[in-house]
Amino acid sequence: MTQTPINRREALKKIYRAIVAAGAATFLSYRDLLAAVSQTPDQRPNVIWLHGTSCTGCSCSFLDIDYVPVVDILTKFTNMAFHPDISLATGSQVTNILERLEASSQGYIFVLEGGIPVSMPHACVMGERPITEWVELLASGATACIAAGTCAALGGIPKMHGTLTGSMTLDEFLTHKGIEKPLVSLPGCPMKPEHFVYTLLHQVKTGRLPELDESKRPLHFFSYTNHDRCILYADFQEKRFARRIGEPGCLLKLGCQGPVTKTDCMINGHNSNTNTCIRAGHPCIGCASEQFPRQILLHAYDEKRVIKKDF
Repeated sequence: MTQTPINRREALKKIYRAIVAAGAATFLSYRDLLAAVSQTPDQRPNVIWLHGTSCTGCSCSFLDIDYVPVVDILTKFTNMAFHPDISLATGSQVTNILERLEASSQGYIFVLEGGIPVSMPHACVMGERPITEWVELLASGATACIAAGTCAALGGIPKMHGTLTGSMTLDEFLTHKGIEKPLVSLPGCPMKPEHFVYTLLHQVKTGRLPELDESKRPLHFFSYTNHDRCILYADFQEKRFARRIGEPGCLLKLGCQGPVTKTDCMINGHNSNTNTCIRAGHPCIGCASEQFPRQILLHAYDEKRVIKKDF
């Protein structure tokens, strides 16, 4: 089955719909999109995206955005100098690109996905150099830095209790190395592509990062908890609590992390707002919170033997 090709105007409309969906239309007009399209490649900011200790889930989420092929967003507004999953460069080509760009005066936006294994640098190596060296080098020369996903932003899986890598977030690593750079954290497991598109376009259009909270998260997305906007909030007020998965009522007593998780899942869910944990009848697992992952995630209830949980 062949797809009917679309003309330039229709393609630009699709791109702008993605901009609107990401909330970036508040500072980026359709006219700005036309201006960006008319720019030559050397007028667009460069982007370098690296993986630390990660599962690549945030990249998969970003590349799967279905409003428009994400390559169109990247190529119309930026030059993606390197991304592990979509770049054609391999081997020494990659290291040459990164070293050349870092040494130039062009400037670039540095994106890190995954944790930084400070106590076990050999756990993540690229071009025979540990990722710790690459992050220090590239963050030092960046115009701005983006921590993509919970692992890079808040610690996540690589930093959970019992791991041996001594994983650091990007913010912790920059502080550890004395590197002062504008930084935005975009937690979520995986990161929502809308969060990244909004942040990237804000930096490109205004030359600065969006307004951030004390944890360096965009207030546009992280001002409220899931509990604040929960579809089951009335049940919480009336103290109607579900005792098992699938039962009606507030999910707090089944371990819901909504009260301690600041994000916009109740407004903008995953997979183009297809669904969220709570909408699917499951407690929020708090994937965008500082407490993720919890050591114990229990959703069981036995009328004869109540399992008490640490909420």
